[in-house]
Amino acid sequence: MAFSLVRYSQQDPRWKNNALGPGPESIGYVGCALTSVAMYSSGWGCSETPATLNQKLKSSGGYVGQAIVWGAINHIHPELRCTGLTVCADVPAPLPDIRASLASGQPVIAEVDFSPAAGLQTHWILLYANFGDDYLMMDPWPYPAETAQVTLMSRFSHGKTLQRSIKAIAWFQCSAGAPDPGPGPIEGDLYVWPQATATAGLRLHPQPSQDSPASYAEMPGVRLNVIEEREAALAKIGVDGQWIFVRDAQGHQGYVAAWLVEQVPEDAPPTPVPPPASEPKRFQVIVSNSVGRTGLAVRDQPSRDALKVNLERAGARLTVLEAASTGIPKVGVAGQWLAVKATNNKRGYVSAQYIQLKS
Repeated sequence: MAFSLVRYSQQDPRWKNNALGPGPESIGYVGCALTSVAMYSSGWGCSETPATLNQKLKSSGGYVGQAIVWGAINHIHPELRCTGLTVCADVPAPLPDIRASLASGQPVIAEVDFSPAAGLQTHWILLYANFGDDYLMMDPWPYPAETAQVTLMSRFSHGKTLQRSIKAIAWFQCSAGAPDPGPGPIEGDLYVWPQATATAGLRLHPQPSQDSPASYAEMPGVRLNVIEEREAALAKIGVDGQWIFVRDAQGHQGYVAAWLVEQVPEDAPPTPVPPPASEPKRFQVIVSNSVGRTGLAVRDQPSRDALKVNLERAGARLTVLEAASTGIPKVGVAGQWLAVKATNNKRGYVSAQYIQLKS
């Protein structure tokens, strides 16, 4: 089955005024990611509009605030799977990986800067084909939806190179369009967890390679269910160059470096099951004094280049909008981001290294 082009606009009157997720903003205003996923889903024959997909995501834990949970599409359409998110706002985008994915018939969803104004005006688009040194895209913003071919660089380069015009990539796979999906998961009772030395988290990769895109990190103490043959996995634990196929309690699955995990002892206390993404268990944190007079920026995306939605002073109390089991291990850790509700009641992300737990 080949991917077909199904074009939607987030500005379509049929749904533009619908609240995105739990609201209050509308699909027409901030629904570019939702509309891109709807175009991706429909391209594989799943027949979703932004309106129908929005409703299904709301009922299946598909939003944290109004931020889409990329992996939730798998709960709605099991043949579609988000395999990872690469954030490249501060580094060159992985162009060879994008080109390879498109060449294999697997589109990707990319974050770009909507305008040349200062700062990052986040916008998501669907890349569906290679086009010379550029990519053909479907932009969810224009209405009526465009039917002509449009390239990424012609609209969103703003004087930058292709590598710097792409800020993030959400990677997807459709099993119906993949020539070789690889071995499926084998359910079992073997669990591993990241070694205590992996304080910045252990990367979960869509393929058994450090070169495959991954941005999700599993923290020490988090149990990972091994979903491959038990004896083969046991033989790989602690061995350099080996990879183990795992799934965490939230349903994220992929490969972890076998040399950085340990088998969970049988007498280890159980790991608390995190609540659904739609109902995060909230807890409070305090902005550290280390921010000084500069304060701590709350941004609309987990990136230093993302739009600032508030500035918090040292000592400010913030409510964390994610499960304590995943949020607490990030507190004080460089390179990690926490989803929070700011003191101005806006939702956003803060750099976790400048946060401490409320006593």
